[in-house]
Formats: sequence, C-alpha cells, structure tokens
Amino acid sequence: MASLLTAHAPIRAERLVLRPLRTSDAEPLFALFADWEVIRWLSMPPWPYALEDAHSFISEHLDGDLGRTTFAITLADTLIGGIDVRINPAGHSQRGAGPNLGYWLGRPYWGRGYMTEAARGFLARVFDAGLGDVVYSGAFADNTASLRVQEKLGFMHDGETMLYARPRDAKFPHVNTVLTRERLERHHP
Repeated sequence: MASLLTAHAPIRAERLVLRPLRTSDAEPLFALFADWEVIRWLSMPPWPYALEDAHSFISEHLDGDLGRTTFAITLADTLIGGIDVRINPAGHSQRGAGPNLGYWLGRPYWGRGYMTEAARGFLARVFDAGLGDVVYSGAFADNTASLRVQEKLGFMHDGETMLYARPRDAKFPHVNTVLTRERLERHHP
C-alpha cells in the first residue's frame, strides 16, 4: 500500500506541498508535536512526547510498510503537520475494510484552511491509487475543528464509538465519518 502513494511525486496544493517523510523531519516534527493542545486530540502517540519518539516514528515509516503511508505537510519547505492513510483490514472494526485518514497540524498553523487544503489533495491521491471506494475518518467528539474540516471535505457522519486516547489514557466519545469519491468531487470539483 505504501508504494501506491510514496512512489508518486509530492502532492502540490495551492499553498502547500505534501511529501513523504524524511529523516530530517524528526526535530521539526517534535517541535510541533510535543504540544499538549495538538496531541490531546490524537489516539496513538505517547505523552509526554520526546524527540526520540519523533525519530522512532519516522524510522518506522522509512523502514517498511506498516500498512500506513504518512506524508509531511509543508509550507514554503517548512514542516507544519502530517497526514496519513492506513488500511483497516477486513474484520478490523465494525466499519469494514478500507483506508482510514488521519492528520494533525501544528498549533501556529491552525485556523488558516491548511488542513482542508492538504486533505483535499491527499484524498484525491488516495482515491486515484485505488485503495477503496470509501475513506473512513473521524475525530473525538469535542474536536470540533477537525470535524469541521471533515465536513468541508464532504465526509458524512457514520456513527459514534468510544475510542482509547493514549495521550489522555482513557476512552472518549469519537465521531466516525465516511467519504466517497463522488462526495469529494461534488464538494471540490
């Protein structure tokens, strides 16, 4: 799966470039990601987040196919966030098999439309790669900014669950969403 996305040229958007991770991304990733206001909305990363965590994250993605492809989101060649897709295997969840979108953005870059722009280009690449007819995503119920991004992209509500958040060490309400290629194209012709 990783080769379907990473073998291609970077994704160019109006203001942004999305590209595969590089070893040199560890320190800028750490600088943005070691912020409680960023990481509290995510389910997987440890807290507190250390520079070694950033190095390990990048190393794992460069060493092999984890069933996940991660791109750096850059603005004027500066890392400002990350976006990824992982494939849920059949039987993995109630939602079915298929690609699952995840993303984050450093706090200095919030509120400027960057994530919607980045996700639009990334999702077009995911659909073009033939990874599935739908893309799943979601956000913790109190993460209204992330849910608004998904709404602008055309994602539809697809139920709610309780999801464990490793940084907060507890389960929280999570809104599941789903997007079809047709809805993405209708929202962004």
